[in-house]
Amino acid sequence: MTQTISSGARFYALRLVPGTDVLDAVQDFVRVNGLQAVALVTVVGSLTDAVIRYANQPDGTRSSGHFEIVSMVGTIEPTGAHVHLSLSDGSGRMFGGHMLSGCLVYTTAEIVLAHLKDFEFTRVPCAQS
Repeated sequence: MTQTISSGARFYALRLVPGTDVLDAVQDFVRVNGLQAVALVTVVGSLTDAVIRYANQPDGTRSSGHFEIVSMVGTIEPTGAHVHLSLSDGSGRMFGGHMLSGCLVYTTAEIVLAHLKDFEFTRVPCAQS
C-alpha cells in the first residue's frame, strides 16, 4: 500500500436504455459533469453485446447474445476507466474480464456511481507491473 486517504461521496443514479454503450455512457457522464474520481457502486441490467479483454490477452473478445450483468466494478476519471465486468448467459455460464467499449444494453442498465469529492484519479503506468 502506498497511500490511504478518505473522501466524502456524492451519489448518482443512471438508467440506460436499450442499445446504449454502457462504458461510453458512464465515461460521457463523468466528463460532462466534471467529475475527477468516480467509483462504480452497483450495476444491474442486461446486455446484447459484450466486449471483454480476458486476462493476459492483448485484444478484446466480442460476444453477442443475451447476458445478465452479474458484477461491474471499477473506477472512472475524465480521461479513462478501469472497469471489470462479469456476465452470465442463458445457460448460467459466467465469464468476465476487463470491460471495453461496445457493451450494449439489452433491456436496461441501472447504475449507481459515487463521486469521490476529495480524490483525483489519474492513469499512470506502474513501474512494478
